[in-house]
Amino acid sequence: MTSELDIFVGNTTLIDEDVYRLWLDGYSVSDAVALRVRSGILEQTGATAAVLQSDTMDHYRTFHMLERLLHAPPKLLHQLIFQIPPSRQALLIERYYAFDEAFVREVLGKKLSKGTKKDLDDISTKTGITLKSCRRQGLCSHRFLCQQPL
Repeated sequence: MTSELDIFVGNTTLIDEDVYRLWLDGYSVSDAVALRVRSGILEQTGATAAVLQSDTMDHYRTFHMLERLLHAPPKLLHQLIFQIPPSRQALLIERYYAFDEAFVREVLGKKLSKGTKKDLDDISTKTGITLKSCRRQGLCSHRFLCQQPL
């Protein structure tokens, strides 16, 4: 019985901005792979579907590990686990805390409470923004408006 294992070892954390956007938008790995295939990435790079799937999963794992640091940007800036250039760190933070216009229009003027969290399902349906992205933006707006110490 043989097993196949792909391993990549590196020092610098590679961040694909397009995959980061898909992750922020709340797409699952399989949906992100499908969108990347439709964008023509396989033809551009000559990669196989399996390599694209593995690459996307690897990026999603990295973003998941980075998310706790993104909740407190100074922690991301001073951590030593991920070797990310300062300009790339700034981009990660900026995009993580960016809001979709449609989301802001729906939330503007609403009191941020548990009720708003329940309304995220409705906002997601109404705007076409994934529920995961609505939740992230809701938490970011709550952190921003409540001015919790970073």
